[in-house]
Amino acid sequence: MGIMTRHGRTWGMSGETPVIKASMLRGGYNVLSVVTSEGEMNYSIKDGTVNGKRYIGFLGELIAGRKRPLIVLADHATFHHSKQVRDYVRAHRSQLRVFFLPKRAPEYNPDEQVWNEVKNNRIGKQPVKNKEDLKTRLTSALDSLKQNTQRITSFFHLPDTQYAEGVA
Repeated sequence: MGIMTRHGRTWGMSGETPVIKASMLRGGYNVLSVVTSEGEMNYSIKDGTVNGKRYIGFLGELIAGRKRPLIVLADHATFHHSKQVRDYVRAHRSQLRVFFLPKRAPEYNPDEQVWNEVKNNRIGKQPVKNKEDLKTRLTSALDSLKQNTQRITSFFHLPDTQYAEGVA
C-alpha cells in the first residue's frame, strides 16, 4: 500500500478547467494479511521489502498456539516460493499446510478482498499527508475491518472464492 497520485474525474465551473493539486510524495508499506472463513483476520505492516524471512515470521505468529493445522492459500509472490519458506513449511508440516492458487488469478484469493475493501472502500481515495499518515490510516482501516467478521466471511461467498469456505 503506497502513497501515489490518483487520477480521477471531478466537477468544475462551466467553462473552467478544474485543477487539483497533487503531491509528488512517494513511499509505502508492505502488508501481509490472512483471512479465515470464520471471519478472523490477521495482518502485519512492514516498512521495506517482504522477503522469505519476514513471511516466515508472519507464519510463525499465525501458527503459534493453534490446535489445528493452518491451511494457507497463497498466491505466487516470489517470497512464497523461496527455499527458506519451503524449508520452514516442511519443518512445520504438522502445523501448517500451504496450497498455491493458480498464477495471475487474484479473484480466487479471498484475502485479495481485504485489499479491494481497503483500497476502494476505506482509504484508497483519501489524500495522505505523508508516510506516517498512510500507516495510521492503513492500521485504522485494517483494525476496523478485522472487527467486522461478517464482512470478512463475505469474502468467502463470492462466486470465485466459495471453494475456500470450509478450507481456510
